[in-house]
Amino acid sequence: MRTAILTLTSLLTLSTAHLAMAADSVSIEPGLWEVSTTMTSPMFPQPRVQTQQECMKESKISPETLAPSDGGECSIIDSNVNGNTLNWSMQCGTPGGAMKGQGSFESKGDSGSGNMQMNMDIEGQSFSMELVWKGRRVGSC
Repeated sequence: MRTAILTLTSLLTLSTAHLAMAADSVSIEPGLWEVSTTMTSPMFPQPRVQTQQECMKESKISPETLAPSDGGECSIIDSNVNGNTLNWSMQCGTPGGAMKGQGSFESKGDSGSGNMQMNMDIEGQSFSMELVWKGRRVGSC
């Protein structure tokens, strides 16, 4: 059980460099962004909140920018844009199990917010988790 929790937490906090590229994206203002992420799950005693700053050089946000991956076998299986809102579904094959998720992100140019619901089956046990993002441009980088 402890291994499954550590695997799930790792998958949901690492970068997205190895996901297959999707064409759908929404516009943001490049610069230094401060993003707070709140992770909740029935397996955590309380929500986990992380705030970090990142230099966003691109003017577009895609599912690959927002969806977590450990560089494993993850892919975006569907994505679309409706106005300033990006929606997507993804799936991953992970050591010991499978993960599926749906997410959305709404851009307001110099700020944005979104969420992602994740469901995993690892080592014969099912887990769920929700990530909620809130970000804003705080300056140049």
